[in-house]
Amino acid sequence: MRYIAIDWSGARSGSASKIWLAEAHAGQLTRLEGGRSRVEVVDELIAMAAEDPEFIVGLDFAFSAPEWFLLDRGWNSVETFWAAAHEEGEDWLAACEPPLWGRPGKKKPVLSEHFRATENEAAGVGGSTPKSFFQIGGAGAVGTGSIRGLPFLGVLDTAGFSIWPFHPPASPLVVEIYPRLLTGPVVKSNHGARIRYLGEMLPEMSQSMVQIAASSEDAFDAAVSALVMCRHGSELARLRQTADPKVLREGAIWWPAGGVVPQAVEARPASTVTEVGPGAPSAIVEPSEAGCVFCECPEGEVVAESRHAVAIRDRYPVSPGHTLVLPKAHVQSLFDLSPQARADVWALVAEVRSALLVDTSPSGFNIGVNEGESAGQTVGHAHVHVIPRFDGDVADPRGGIRWVVPSKAAYWDR
Repeated sequence: MRYIAIDWSGARSGSASKIWLAEAHAGQLTRLEGGRSRVEVVDELIAMAAEDPEFIVGLDFAFSAPEWFLLDRGWNSVETFWAAAHEEGEDWLAACEPPLWGRPGKKKPVLSEHFRATENEAAGVGGSTPKSFFQIGGAGAVGTGSIRGLPFLGVLDTAGFSIWPFHPPASPLVVEIYPRLLTGPVVKSNHGARIRYLGEMLPEMSQSMVQIAASSEDAFDAAVSALVMCRHGSELARLRQTADPKVLREGAIWWPAGGVVPQAVEARPASTVTEVGPGAPSAIVEPSEAGCVFCECPEGEVVAESRHAVAIRDRYPVSPGHTLVLPKAHVQSLFDLSPQARADVWALVAEVRSALLVDTSPSGFNIGVNEGESAGQTVGHAHVHVIPRFDGDVADPRGGIRWVVPSKAAYWDR
């Protein structure tokens, strides 16, 4: 049996640069290729099935939406939903009407349920936080890729593929995967972390495959997913069609029954990260300081990363989503950084703010720095606070940052 993993993309243009196909057989990664569009990669699967149908393919987009959505629209079967997505999906994306959200000006709506049962069950497995089918914009959005993927499930169904859990399993078989459930915790945005992970968790990979797999997050997800599926071939062989009406409409994500097998790569300070491989950035060696809570921040706490900075959630948040952006180098002040590193910190601040706009739907932000003890700095490693604000979170928000000196804050009363 062969095991195929497709790292999918919902990009309107340039999807071929993001879609990767990985194939594993007998415990080895035998194929890892990019460069195909959505249509081309599905055509490749159909051509493979014509030659030898004995394979299982994992696709990393949602195969359906919460049951209430299907029933509300009168789609009594998942196949009817796939057909509707084929006819209307681009219109849904263009309009971004509720329950869809995430585009500029389209805030997260109040819904009876944002997630499928399988996503609620998966939450927290391997450090994962599955996203809602309805989110079509913002950090980590999966809705666009899913809406543009659903029509291809209809194509594969017509071509004779069995799609789990909706159909009785038969070769070739299609399953829904979520790579984070298969990789476990890893800072995938960091090339050095990808290299370490592949070397330590998947030693069966050849060095040439390691270099290709580490070349991008998309290649990494496809490669790891295919190998984990291969490791758990006996579990995949035991899959059965569901009889649960809810699951027949919503579908289910497959992941190993025993949990994520690859465990977290040991966290290492940023100063030890070495970037290698073709096309990788130059190595970055940042000065760190023993005992600094930010220099020794576990990788599992990192929510975003750039070349010179990382973002973590504040351990004592003053509002939901309160995030700290800090340079990898141990400096007391942001102004001790090089101009390039300082600009990189502020670029990551902008990225974090954009993600929080989608994730928490705030009505405002406080973004600022405490520099020096007299200004309230309590950790001697520079950091920027990104604090989402919400209507009514304080009685009178006027003045904002001016309240660092309370006696001078309310200038409007003078």
